[in-house]
Amino acid sequence: MKLISFQKLGKKGENPRLWLESRRLESLGFRAGTPFSIQRHRQGIRLEPVLISSNHVSERRAVGRERPIIDIANRAALASLTRYAEIKLVASFERIEVLPSTRAFHIVRARGAKAPFETIEIFCGGGTLSAAIASSPDFRLVAGLEIEPKFADVWEKAHPQATLFQTDVRLVHPFEIPRHDILIAAIPCTSHSTLGRAKKSLAGKPELGDTGDLYLSVAHIVAHHLPVACIFENVPAFAKSLACLSLINHLKKLGYSVWEMLLDPFKEWNEPQDRRRWIAVATLRSGFQIAAPKIPFERSISEFLDPPTESDQMEVERIRKSIESLRRHKERHAKLGHGFGFSTINYDSKRVPTIVRSYHKINTGPFVETPHGLRLLHKAEVERLMGCEIDCNHYATAVEILGQGVQTRVFREVLKQLAGFLKGENPN
Repeated sequence: MKLISFQKLGKKGENPRLWLESRRLESLGFRAGTPFSIQRHRQGIRLEPVLISSNHVSERRAVGRERPIIDIANRAALASLTRYAEIKLVASFERIEVLPSTRAFHIVRARGAKAPFETIEIFCGGGTLSAAIASSPDFRLVAGLEIEPKFADVWEKAHPQATLFQTDVRLVHPFEIPRHDILIAAIPCTSHSTLGRAKKSLAGKPELGDTGDLYLSVAHIVAHHLPVACIFENVPAFAKSLACLSLINHLKKLGYSVWEMLLDPFKEWNEPQDRRRWIAVATLRSGFQIAAPKIPFERSISEFLDPPTESDQMEVERIRKSIESLRRHKERHAKLGHGFGFSTINYDSKRVPTIVRSYHKINTGPFVETPHGLRLLHKAEVERLMGCEIDCNHYATAVEILGQGVQTRVFREVLKQLAGFLKGENPN
């Protein structure tokens, strides 16, 4: 007979405590009254019956029967186990081995990680968040996962030293993911955004959408590798979903401390675009919090726009029919009492509405006002607004990457704060 069990060490006063209570102890040769020895064994201890010892199996009556108990509250005997969050008991006849569990061993290893922290990014898109990772000497990007080929091509070109997984995350076993210290996952929002829920009839059940369950695969990877820290981001609506609540609860049960907040780049991070995002940072060491600089954007956006040129007229003419169609669509909805519209900006504007992934389709704003009419934002202008350059000359692909990405400057600061915390440089 063999028995395997997992549990945590308890405490008795100031001493660690190992408590084993089971009728199976009797069949394993540890009957009530049996003296046993405690010997160091690998990273733990081994218990074996002996003829004479100060340690004895005790007992108590429960449900009409006697139940053997092994109770060890000895700091010296359990010293090798006290730094582990969980222990593993492997019991066979007349032998009980008490060792740190594999999970506990990896948690201790992860907590000892040193910069540069090996980092993987799940759902990396074309690399707006990867750019923040790669720009910091405290992180080393070792792998990224992206299913969309055109985005994966751009990401691989920007990060040739890293491994690219071009696949659905559901198809990847965690064992195939390289060892890492930091996991970052910008979980796709198409099932959790307000627009996505409406278009796909997912109100109240976004987890059933085509991307709504992807958090489960990410949680599986985290549970397997137990990185020292994880960063997750999504649309604000994700924060109230069952997916978010179950993910956060699962992380806490794995031993993580989790900090959640809504990033407001325009009001708190001195960014011109009001692109709010939910973010959660999970660490195996408690105490981390993101400190927003609390600096609102109060300048004009002219510094992010290209100077007016003669080519503006050509650009205006190219999309004039699409703009006229949008105006007619807006007028029809206004007559029906609907709020459909599109936004415009100029060089004196103090804020830029969120630039969406489908911006290049000319179905929404913001459009730039010129003396000739409205034009699209240039690729370089969107890059300045997002804080990230995309090495891709195809306008639609570049704008899709930027429109579904994160504001790189904000996440560069978040990563800086996390690195400082992990290195013990700040007292969060």
